[in-house]
Amino acid sequence: MTYIETPPNPYGKKKPRQSPEMKLQAACFVRAWNDFPETRKLLFHVANEIDRPDANAIIGSIRKSEGIVRGVSDFILLIPRGRWHGLMIELKWEDGRQSPYQKEWQALVEAQGYRYEIIRSEEDFVALLAEYLKK
Repeated sequence: MTYIETPPNPYGKKKPRQSPEMKLQAACFVRAWNDFPETRKLLFHVANEIDRPDANAIIGSIRKSEGIVRGVSDFILLIPRGRWHGLMIELKWEDGRQSPYQKEWQALVEAQGYRYEIIRSEEDFVALLAEYLKK
């Protein structure tokens, strides 16, 4: 009998777990896709997380040279409404707080005419999109 050897886990002994914020992000994106089809391809996540299991100084430098900007919101919605050019959505779990980089990003985008909101639940996300899109 031939056995196929399982490749080593690149993350060490344990697989990386999804954080509550990652689960919230996935749930919110699916809800937007299903409930607000007009946001498809105009609502997206910018993968700017540097704190990943495979990250090191070299990968961090490469990602920065590719345009990674610390503090960018979790979701960007490129649909203008009223006085807003678009909507930036930061997801935080329960008592999560913005980093200084996120606060700086918020100030920058608000000064450019974008709306910025912090969301802590899927229900709040759906309510925000409905209100913003006037659905």
